[in-house]
Amino acid sequence: MKRKITLATLAGSFFSLAVISFCVVYAQSSQQNDRVPAGYHEFEMFGEKSIYLSHYPMFGSIHSYQVILEVNLKSTDSSNPRELYLSNKQKNPKARYSVSPETADGKPNYWVLPEVIKKGNSFRANIHLEGKAEPPVYLARNVTVEIQRVIHFRLFQPDDKKPGVLSYLLFGNDSESFMAHYIGNYPDFDQILSVTTNTKDLHFDEHEPAALVTIPGRDNEKLLRLMGKDKTVVGRISGRADELKIDVATQIHYEADLEIQR
Repeated sequence: MKRKITLATLAGSFFSLAVISFCVVYAQSSQQNDRVPAGYHEFEMFGEKSIYLSHYPMFGSIHSYQVILEVNLKSTDSSNPRELYLSNKQKNPKARYSVSPETADGKPNYWVLPEVIKKGNSFRANIHLEGKAEPPVYLARNVTVEIQRVIHFRLFQPDDKKPGVLSYLLFGNDSESFMAHYIGNYPDFDQILSVTTNTKDLHFDEHEPAALVTIPGRDNEKLLRLMGKDKTVVGRISGRADELKIDVATQIHYEADLEIQR
């Protein structure tokens, strides 16, 4: 039997937690990660008008970060990696794409995530189709990924509280919108959705790159997550009284059970 949750219960607890988390996340990331070891950090790539990356997270490891970026792609030769990606996406609408750091000679590149993930920084990577193909199917190699905007950067802490109600980060631009499941603590799931909303006056910028959205009446469980069959779901943006009507277009990425790396 699902436990019952009221909005009154959430108002004093989750919203306070969310506000505190969003206010101190960048200060925490710069102060608490001085000795983070290097790792091989891969990202889901999506978007058409703008290009976005979402870090593949794990708990209890060097991958214990939820990171969402807006990036620009450049090539070291005459190719256009952005156009290669968009062309392939148009022909294969269900395909998924990953960005993986690599060295100049094409080997995996290991670096410290909080040191690299800053606006204005860049890293070399390849773009390949996500899947089990061996060897990977590459769209582009030796791509320079320039970080234009850090939309969300959060280190998972052992005492993090998982929101009781289903919660997402809403972000995007005037042409396309996305929602990423707000990851709390173990166990939890990772999900990215393409959505449309009724909000015309919500514009994201450097100061507010994402909005925290809750879905009243749904527990924060993977079986109750938003899916393609959900049409005109009502949500609430933190700090706003008006309703947000959400239509799910497609599910871009879903990982049901994030692992604990020991």
